[in-house]
Amino acid sequence: MTMGTTTGTSTPVTPGSTRAWELNALCRNEDPELWFSDRTRAIAMALCHACEVLQECRTAVLRREDGLPKCDRGGIVAGLTGNQRHALENRLRTVPALPPEEPSRAVRTQPVRPPGEPAPCGTRSAYQRHVRRGEPVDDACRAANARSASQYRRTGTTLPRPSM
Repeated sequence: MTMGTTTGTSTPVTPGSTRAWELNALCRNEDPELWFSDRTRAIAMALCHACEVLQECRTAVLRREDGLPKCDRGGIVAGLTGNQRHALENRLRTVPALPPEEPSRAVRTQPVRPPGEPAPCGTRSAYQRHVRRGEPVDDACRAANARSASQYRRTGTTLPRPSM
């Protein structure tokens, strides 16, 4: 359902306006109650999905409802329920514009070891290897583990900061 297309609206829809697409909406001449009744939900959704301006309507409703809580989104608009529109808005917000770099490549500061080669002493990985194998832990590995634990408490990650 296109909002603002019924009698008594404050913003008229004219052929030259940015909302001119509403003139082609299937819901334009339908009873507005159709979109707010559980009994007629299937009919409303079918009309919306058959409409030629579904994408324009969906874009407009997402713009209009931007930031509204789920409980303030009522009825079927652009073929979606209020909960569906809220979920769609949240999904669109969390999709990054560009795919993120692979974290291991973005923050790696040391060269990659060949597979199967143990981590050199003086690293957190070597400390963990010593503990796992029951070997005595040397001072360099103990210091590396302490630095890593301190960084984790400060930042919530053991990965080094990416250089900018």
